[in-house]
Amino acid sequence: MAYSISSGIERTLICPPTINNKFKEIIYYDFHIKFHGAQNLPKMDLIGTADPYFRAQIDDGQIEFISSCTVNTLNPIWNEEWIVRNVPSTGKLFVTVYDKDDDTIYDDYIGNFQIDLQPIENEFITIYGPGNIKRGVFELTIISIPRSSDTLHLRPYMFDGPVRFSRHSSLTAGRLTKINDERLYSTWEIYLKRIDIYFDKHKKQKYNSSYQAAKSIFEGPMSHAVQSVIKQAHRVLYAKHTTNEFGLLNSNKDLWNLLIDTNTYNIKPCVYTYIIEDYTWRFSETGASFFVDFVSKHALHANCSQTVYYAGEFHPRPIGGWNQYDPNEAFDWNQWELVIDNGSGTYAPDLKLLNKLKDLLTFNFPHLNIITYDFKDPKLKSSIEACRDFAKSPKSKSTKTIKYLIRSPVLH
Repeated sequence: MAYSISSGIERTLICPPTINNKFKEIIYYDFHIKFHGAQNLPKMDLIGTADPYFRAQIDDGQIEFISSCTVNTLNPIWNEEWIVRNVPSTGKLFVTVYDKDDDTIYDDYIGNFQIDLQPIENEFITIYGPGNIKRGVFELTIISIPRSSDTLHLRPYMFDGPVRFSRHSSLTAGRLTKINDERLYSTWEIYLKRIDIYFDKHKKQKYNSSYQAAKSIFEGPMSHAVQSVIKQAHRVLYAKHTTNEFGLLNSNKDLWNLLIDTNTYNIKPCVYTYIIEDYTWRFSETGASFFVDFVSKHALHANCSQTVYYAGEFHPRPIGGWNQYDPNEAFDWNQWELVIDNGSGTYAPDLKLLNKLKDLLTFNFPHLNIITYDFKDPKLKSSIEACRDFAKSPKSKSTKTIKYLIRSPVLH
């Protein structure tokens, strides 16, 4: 396929749609979609009102957006935004609204609507439920974004912001493991811009067939049972709840804020397990006892996907190292660096792509200090040991003055 620039806000894609080599011209657009809110939603439960959220898709799930959940209202205000580039002129937006129910597996369906992707401003779209019954209205703005030279090469249905996160806190209570554990476990999910530019979606990292733990998940007669347990755990850890935290990440400072220990208001000294898949960067603390009970933490985050864009571990580190760090000094964001590696036995990601990961994170979080290590590098081992040693020391309990910290913008 070859791209050519057209006038105004359009992009022209020349592609051979049939075997007779005749070419057809398709017009592509970039869109900035603003989901303002909804009004007059119905009550779905006998007690209370509703806890609505929505899922938006373009062209049968080519790309998806999941909103935050607003609590106890029939007139939710979301004010959330979605930038998608290179959408065909025939593109359609499909939105489904739900009432979140924390006590059940499935949420109550309120209704949906479908519209053509064309510019509109603060338009109220009718939401239709079962039997074509009207169930309120949804306020929406769709803006066509002018072309720019740095976006002409992007692939179809490219997510381009804003970068946002969700934090899921799950009370395991030993339901999925033999661990008698009543603590909350947190997982983070960050929606990153332009992942496809840095990683080829046709060349994802497949599971490592020479790694026994990976083979037990994806191969053999017991693999289905193993995957069922892991997928159940994934649903628990990444389930949407009314208590989930959502927010925007506008800078590297906002990213560092996610790693703050709310007890000390310092960057928490710990190691995180991560995967990059589709549009998201998912991670959790590596050492949490809940995750230790699973054959693969990376497969858990990936929901047993056979392929991922990348995987490994990362940890925060003061520039100069944990050994030189004084937690009582004034906080300076620029004195921190993210140490990230390719340490995943399950997916064995290609070392050559580690710099691509660095470029991706730098693009999404400009001025973020990033250090990359191969998982076999002795310097990585020393850095992780220093991080964990500091976590065990009395210094890690020092409390930072809260004025040095600015919490990330939260959507609810």
